[in-house]
Amino acid sequence: MNLQGTISLSHDGRAYAMTLDMNALCTFEEVTGKNGFAMLKLLESGGIQAGLVTARDLRALFYGGLRSHQPEITPELAGQILDANAGLLVAAVKAASPQEGDLPQEEKAVGKPHRPRKKRAS
Repeated sequence: MNLQGTISLSHDGRAYAMTLDMNALCTFEEVTGKNGFAMLKLLESGGIQAGLVTARDLRALFYGGLRSHQPEITPELAGQILDANAGLLVAAVKAASPQEGDLPQEEKAVGKPHRPRKKRAS
């Protein structure tokens, strides 16, 4: 899976970079105790509008994504950056979501190859 989408954010005259990658998802999971992949799926499928995603979830996700580039970031500052850049949440999730070609094609199950049986002599 390719989770390499980095977006640029700004707050109080300072530029920030945020990447929703594996480290960001792990930070999210450490902070919330929730599954990071499930959170991305919820965000993609309208979880905010449905009331399934909390403000703490969003802040934790932003915190994880910002922390990769700015290790000094705090959850509170991440929340302020989220407030100033709320419209970019969708862009961040899309950048982190697998695109066509990112996932390997399903192949036949690994195992013993099928060999045709020989006919028995009568």
